[in-house]
Amino acid sequence: MTNSDIALNGRKRFGIAAWLDTTSGIVAVLLAVQFLTGILLAFYYVPSADHAFITVEFIENVLSSGAWIRSLHHYGSQWLAVFLFLHVVRLFLNKAYVEQKKEWLASIVLIGLVMAGGGTGYSLPWDARAFFSTRIAEGLMGRLPFAGPMARLWLLGGSEISTITLSRFFALHVLVIPGLIVAVMVWSWNRWPNVHRNMIAGGLVFLALALWSLKFQAPLGPSTATMTADFVPRPGAQFLWLYQSLKYVPGGLASIVGLVLPGMVILLLIFLRRLWRPRLIGGVVLGGGALLIVGMTAAAYISDYRNPRVASTSNAPPVLYVKWCSNCHGGNGEGAQQGQLRFPPLTGVSAKPRRTVDDIVALLKNPEAYELSPPMRSFSSKITEPEMREIAEWVHKLR
Repeated sequence: MTNSDIALNGRKRFGIAAWLDTTSGIVAVLLAVQFLTGILLAFYYVPSADHAFITVEFIENVLSSGAWIRSLHHYGSQWLAVFLFLHVVRLFLNKAYVEQKKEWLASIVLIGLVMAGGGTGYSLPWDARAFFSTRIAEGLMGRLPFAGPMARLWLLGGSEISTITLSRFFALHVLVIPGLIVAVMVWSWNRWPNVHRNMIAGGLVFLALALWSLKFQAPLGPSTATMTADFVPRPGAQFLWLYQSLKYVPGGLASIVGLVLPGMVILLLIFLRRLWRPRLIGGVVLGGGALLIVGMTAAAYISDYRNPRVASTSNAPPVLYVKWCSNCHGGNGEGAQQGQLRFPPLTGVSAKPRRTVDDIVALLKNPEAYELSPPMRSFSSKITEPEMREIAEWVHKLR
């Protein structure tokens, strides 16, 4: 894809500088992860307002390694955005907008496509978080100057959010955007000067992503049917800066800040070499963009940390809860139906008598002592006491 191992003076780069030039390999590996995990998820996903959430729960709770694959796809999209931005910064510092025009143009277009892929994919689980993000996207499109009403109508596939909306997002996410990404990569392809170094760097990043995805499960909020007023939907990490920025913008300017301004920045970077003093303008745009993204993301995390409502609803369930408890009590403790049996929700359990964290641990060991008969069963032979306590502490926080 790139001649990035060649310095501006034509000599090869070595040491740390050479490893900093491996962003191409990292981006390629992360794109491959997105494509492969996306294909595996698409085998089971149904783009319907009535079935999307159920199929995602099935992937999470029933399929072997399903939760890990979905986490790879979820966190991989966030890591891809970060490393693609770093790739563009590296190209800018190497003056690729003059000397490697094809790779520069392809990388800028890829940023737009990756963000569009993240935006459309965020709606697909069709949980409460996805529904609210679709509402925000609808509002941004609807307020665009001149074309707003038609843009909103096209995005939703009608006047209201429906199965057609979800099907449209699914088609964009798995067909249109990946097709454009592949086309851009094929058009810009050039042999890597050091394939081994690029692949080693990409492999190390993949290993870190795989371990991260094992440790942290991709979030899945409650379904729209079971959502309560206490739930506070939050966007994915790559969009936190945008949502936080919109808090400081009057409603009428939201579409300008959320859609028009990013589009103008991408166009400016595409034609950077034709501008007056491109080095200065590009540095201001990329540096200012980095400061905005980091600053607004940090402000969003600080705000969420101080908001107990967000803390209580963004707490992902422990992996062992998903494995042993979610089939009966739901992915987020909302309760579940199995045939004729309706299993109770776990939300608000801490308000009941004899339901402290220690009580819940003892209950998992011996449910009959708490007057809970089958199908509730003992887990004393399946998980350790520290693992029971991890589940108990999570359940005790549910509201």
